[in-house]
Amino acid sequence: MISLKEIIICSISVFNNYKLNLLYQIPKKKYMKNPKFLFVILIAFVLLGKAAAQDCSYYNLSEGMVAAYQNQDPKGKVTSTTRSTCLNVSNDGDAIIYKIKSEFADAKNKNQSAKEYEMKCKGGEFFIDMQSLVDPKSMEAFKGMEVSIDSKDLIYPAGLAAGQNLPDASITVSASTGGVSLLNLVINITNRKVVGTESVTVPAGTFDCFKITYDMETKMMFKVNATVAEYVNMGVGNVKTETYDKKGNIAGTTLLIELKK
Repeated sequence: MISLKEIIICSISVFNNYKLNLLYQIPKKKYMKNPKFLFVILIAFVLLGKAAAQDCSYYNLSEGMVAAYQNQDPKGKVTSTTRSTCLNVSNDGDAIIYKIKSEFADAKNKNQSAKEYEMKCKGGEFFIDMQSLVDPKSMEAFKGMEVSIDSKDLIYPAGLAAGQNLPDASITVSASTGGVSLLNLVINITNRKVVGTESVTVPAGTFDCFKITYDMETKMMFKVNATVAEYVNMGVGNVKTETYDKKGNIAGTTLLIELKK
């Protein structure tokens, strides 16, 4: 009789190598004498593939989930807050789409604004719309103009590991009137690396995180270069973000202060 252990080993071997030559990896007499064995192997292969394609562990989002953040200056003084709510979770083919609403306010809970954007999980990767990183106040400069947006999503693989390099991301917001270019906002994120793991304590709790660093260049009226360190928990998302200026001095910090699932 074929053991369950043999079935699992063979199934995982096929899945990890993305090959359909299973019959050549198993002694022929086994599957010829027991056709059910081959059927179980093929079913296991399909289920494993489906599980990997839908691994959305970076953000374990559900409708109504709320994450609130506090932004601080270099001295730890609160400058603004952000509150993100998951409005809807839906399927689009083999992708899962998350509709998010972010609300912004200053330290006194005034000058409020809001925007909506989407995040997506597909093929074991999590895609974050780069428009989510654009300050709503910056977008006020584009009011009354013809606006076009060209972006490359911020991607997080389902499996993170120290030493891993992650894809670059970018967004360009262009404004024009009558076909004449007037204003451009460009954000480039490069050199993304998983540098290690850390336990991080913030007002919302203590989380085991991957530390990811990257370079960020922002260009509008002038250019600003910064280095960012973000602490990501698989299942919660971003827990803490530290931004440093080109001299290596802390320029700001963002902390998760509330989490409701």
